[in-house]
Order: sequence, then C-alpha cells, then structure tokens
Amino acid sequence: MNPMSNSWPLLWLTILLVCQLWRSTHCLREGQCEVCVGVINKLINRLEDKEKSDHLLIEAKFKDLCLESKKSENRFCYYIGGLEESATKILGEMSRPLSWGLPADKVCEKLMKKDSQICEL
Repeated sequence: MNPMSNSWPLLWLTILLVCQLWRSTHCLREGQCEVCVGVINKLINRLEDKEKSDHLLIEAKFKDLCLESKKSENRFCYYIGGLEESATKILGEMSRPLSWGLPADKVCEKLMKKDSQICEL
C-alpha cells in the first residue's frame, strides 16, 4: 500500500483552507470600503473613453473630483493624494490599475494594502 495515497485528502484540505484564508484577508467583504468604492465608481463614470486608459488623465480628473468632495470622500482624497495638502501621494496606486480596466473594488483592495485607513472611512 502506498503511504502517499492516504495523505492526498489532507493535502487538498490544507490547500483549500490556505486559499480561503488568503481570500478572506485580501478581498473586500460586502459593505467594506464603501467610500473608496463609491468615489472610484464616481470617477469612472466621469471619465471619457479616451481618458480611461491614460493614468495621468485619470489622476487629473480625480483631483478635479476631489475639489468638490465633502466629508468622508474628502478624507479619502486626502489619504491618497488628491488634495494639495495631502501628506502622501499614492495616486499612481489608484490610477494605473484603473487605466488597465480594474474595477473599483479591486483598486480599493490594492489601496487598502498600502493604507488600511482608506477602508475605515
């Protein structure tokens, strides 16, 4: 009898558990990061087709959007560098994935890895 044949179910169970753990820590859950997803979706809706693939045009449009933002949306703009007074500038972490066609929730997942405060708004 092959001793390895009995370990396959345990191996698959381990792989499944690791995948679930990774997914639960790196994917947004329902209702998580609502401000980020909302602002990014608002930005996407304002972009013209020719702007959607150019990360610099996306950043410019985002800064324009931030000028009229209020409360938590304004705080989000501050966190990623959309305002003049922003202490950090991670606009590229938002604009480049958007220019590749990533949806808002995936962009927010990437931003959350850079600054967890982004999803606490």
